[in-house]
Amino acid sequence: MAIFAPLGIGKQALLANQRAIGVTGHNIANVNTPGYSRQSPLLRAARPDDRGFGTGVVVASVLRAVDGFLDARMLGAASALGGTTTGREMLDRVQALFPVGDEGIGNALAEFFVAASRVADSPQDLATRNDLLEAGGALAAQLRNAAAGLQMLQREADDRLGQAAADANGFLQTIAQLNREIVAADRAGRESNDLRDQRQTALAGLAKQLSIRVVEVPNGGISVFAASGQGLVIGADAATLTTELDPTATGLDGNPLSRVGIVARDGSVIGLAGEVGGAMGALLTLRDQTLADDAGRLDLMATTLRDAVNAVQVDAAGRDLDGNVGAAFFSGTGAADLRVALSDPRGIAAAQGANLADNTNALALASVAQQIFPGLGGATLGDYFGTLQARVGQDARRAGQQTAIEENVSAALAAQREAVSGVSLDEEFTDLIRFQRAYQAAAQLINVSNQMLDDLLGLVS
Repeated sequence: MAIFAPLGIGKQALLANQRAIGVTGHNIANVNTPGYSRQSPLLRAARPDDRGFGTGVVVASVLRAVDGFLDARMLGAASALGGTTTGREMLDRVQALFPVGDEGIGNALAEFFVAASRVADSPQDLATRNDLLEAGGALAAQLRNAAAGLQMLQREADDRLGQAAADANGFLQTIAQLNREIVAADRAGRESNDLRDQRQTALAGLAKQLSIRVVEVPNGGISVFAASGQGLVIGADAATLTTELDPTATGLDGNPLSRVGIVARDGSVIGLAGEVGGAMGALLTLRDQTLADDAGRLDLMATTLRDAVNAVQVDAAGRDLDGNVGAAFFSGTGAADLRVALSDPRGIAAAQGANLADNTNALALASVAQQIFPGLGGATLGDYFGTLQARVGQDARRAGQQTAIEENVSAALAAQREAVSGVSLDEEFTDLIRFQRAYQAAAQLINVSNQMLDDLLGLVS
């Protein structure tokens, strides 16, 4: 039987190198496939025969070039970048609600007090009084528009939470399905490298929505947990994320906000605990903290303006053009509904006492611009708004800077992954030639063995 051994060795070599050429071709075909990890055939000597002689070569397995620690860092970076990108987009829009220049609240506030000074200069001039009413209306409109914009952004953030949960569910289902396929392939002795790449890509997509922790299990599957430790994927079972209205949380528009949670077996929703991370975490922070805080500061400014102006206007010593005590200038409970309550310019109480040409009250109204308010932290109305405007701008700039940092981190990690897992065409072409030569040599071995058999049979005949 020894005469047939070279034929068997040649056959094994042909099959092994043919498989190696196929793996190399697979790498070349996927050189531009996102998330693909380079594969390498692991050749080893076949088991020797019963006399200890070698029997050729086999492909023991196909290795996937990956770094588990690098993949984990990339998932963390994906969560951070997803959060900062979402935050930057929303904060840029918040900043747009507080423009610097002629169209902003600050300019409207200054124009209002300029108009009050003009009334003090000409207390009986109806045109000047009407200008004050119009300036007050413009200021109130600016405050209402900013408040409405904050309400809209908060509601949009709430709606986007639902979409983010739906997107995350798609990735969770994909991961669970790939878990099933990978476990089945490993049990059957089939390669599952491509399935593992697909699963890692799905994990990256999920990580953009919320922070996750991944634990590998011995059978080839993985378990995925939220940052709080709540299970999202356990083997082939995927949790379902959802949003439901929370009656205890009211938005700026007066309607309930949503809470994010996991659907339990009985249909109830278990809220996600702790830091959520990713785009969903950024949306929650913006909705519940940043936008609510900005709206609260805007309301404080509006009510302080209302009360200060109305206090001058309804002063018992103040008189309008008809000799009556003035009525409230502004009405409303905050920035969202602030309006000019006066409709007749004669109702502006510019004077004090019986002399209707007096401008004492008008001067008091104009001096509100320089008044220090303890409720505003010892600032004037203009300075307080300037601080609010600066804070919004700083938040937007900080978000932009953080996004740039996370983009650089993600790019650096992607470059590291490319060095570890990426396909190099030069290397693949070299391997292709190497395996091709080995294949040709194995074919030559079969030819030699066949010639030896022919010679042997010729001797026998």
